[in-house]
Amino acid sequence: MRLTLVGLILLVWASSCATPPPRPAPPAPVAVEPAPAPGPTAAPAPSPEFQVSAERKQASLAQIKVLVDQLNALIAAKDFSTWKTYLDQDYIQTYSDPAKLRDISARDPVLKTMNMKLKTMQDYFNFEVVPSRANTTVDDISFLDENRVYVWTVVDNERFLLYLLKLYGKEWKISSW
Repeated sequence: MRLTLVGLILLVWASSCATPPPRPAPPAPVAVEPAPAPGPTAAPAPSPEFQVSAERKQASLAQIKVLVDQLNALIAAKDFSTWKTYLDQDYIQTYSDPAKLRDISARDPVLKTMNMKLKTMQDYFNFEVVPSRANTTVDDISFLDENRVYVWTVVDNERFLLYLLKLYGKEWKISSW
């Protein structure tokens, strides 16, 4: 009797081990949005672009091209005090902030190599703006809203963000994003 009881227990145990566990239900499909493609711009283009008339866009583009030519001349001449008159208060506040200047100093490989620490907005102008903006061209603009535009240039078939401009009355000023 004892053998049959042990045999029966072994038989039950073996049959429970031989049966595979139930499979879990497959997960429900999840909608996944594709990741945005990496781009060369410092800030993303608005999606969708704020719509203005073709005439408004062309007139703004013409004004901005003239403005950027003026800025190029000031930057090439390293004329900080006149360049500063083309900035709005947001930009001045942002690039006068010691924490922002420390962050830029820490991230810029050229400044790191030179062991240079930006301390003032004039340092930012001399070591960041002058080397990167003296000879820029405007290839396109995109409106963010009624009064703000991204200004784009194309270099080696890649689009780069030059400026965020904000319209104050009839005057465009460099703003920060």
